[in-house]
Amino acid sequence: MNITIATIILFITHITGQPTKSHRRTVRIANGDQFSIDHYTYVVGLKIEHVNENGNVEKIYCTGSLVSPLFVLSAAHCILKGDINIEVYRNNPRNNLTDEKRIVVKLFKHSLFNETSLVSDLCLLKINAPFRNITSYAMVSGYPSPELFGNETTLTCIILGWGFNEFGYPTDMANVAPVRVKYGPDACEVPPDNKFINDFVEQTWKEFLCAVPDNRMTCIGDSGGALMCQGYLFGITSHGYNYYPGMGDLKIKCGDSRVQTRFLFVYNYQKWIDDILYETSERKILRKIFGILKDEKTAEWRKRKNKELKKLFQKPNILSTIQSRKLHENPNGKRPLECHRLRWEDVLRTDMESLGEGLDWY
Repeated sequence: MNITIATIILFITHITGQPTKSHRRTVRIANGDQFSIDHYTYVVGLKIEHVNENGNVEKIYCTGSLVSPLFVLSAAHCILKGDINIEVYRNNPRNNLTDEKRIVVKLFKHSLFNETSLVSDLCLLKINAPFRNITSYAMVSGYPSPELFGNETTLTCIILGWGFNEFGYPTDMANVAPVRVKYGPDACEVPPDNKFINDFVEQTWKEFLCAVPDNRMTCIGDSGGALMCQGYLFGITSHGYNYYPGMGDLKIKCGDSRVQTRFLFVYNYQKWIDDILYETSERKILRKIFGILKDEKTAEWRKRKNKELKKLFQKPNILSTIQSRKLHENPNGKRPLECHRLRWEDVLRTDMESLGEGLDWY
């Protein structure tokens, strides 16, 4: 299947001192609103330094979502061969504010990602340290049930990103806009006179959620950004195309209601995401944060299981969860001056004594 770059467009930003073919892949959330990063704390911006085919260093800007303290979920097409540096920002990635910057130390790009069909268009980026004061993380969900998507039902969601809008690139606040999405073999609009796009959509429909065309849409720099539905991350901004007759090979215009945008349906990859998140050193960090757990059935202390860790760090406010655990025995939050901190021997002695007579502590 031979689909030209001009036909299928990816929502990434390329900036370089020299014009390259990559600029043909550039389109530009249009007609949306701006929001403070404190409102959707999991939204981050990506700056990717890339060596192009001419040997020049160009910067690529995309959007991502924190799905845990150390991992960012984004689009695989943002990561190209020859990338030399990837940085993650809580704020606008073009501002270069180092106090809100993290470095990507490991990349997990889905092995089935195809640059032509755009299947498996997702990646996970592991950063060198957690961001401070993060209160929530994006939770992946979205089962294609008949209740959600049956009989061409549309689902109201929001799109988030650090991309271009009608006023230019955002400075201190990212963009958000409402969007309606559908799922199914006929969910996307297709041009009747373009066989390439018809074949492309027919072969890949299971992979993507389709936006109902509107002037509110993702733009330059929004690639990899979250499609949030019912409070969960259902999709990742992937690509779009003109669907009106005679427009198949024309340049896509940001905010044009004749553009069909598509989002990778991440539910299909939830196991892939979880396997990476919980088969890394992050589990050790999370277990240190939340501590051990007393089993209700056996009354024995044990390590928290992976599913239990996931439920904890994906609570609406992780800081409150940790703080409430610390203050469980003292609602006032402070230890009385005359009360010394318990040593581990004291805690163990108390547990042994609670087991009953005949068990002495020496």
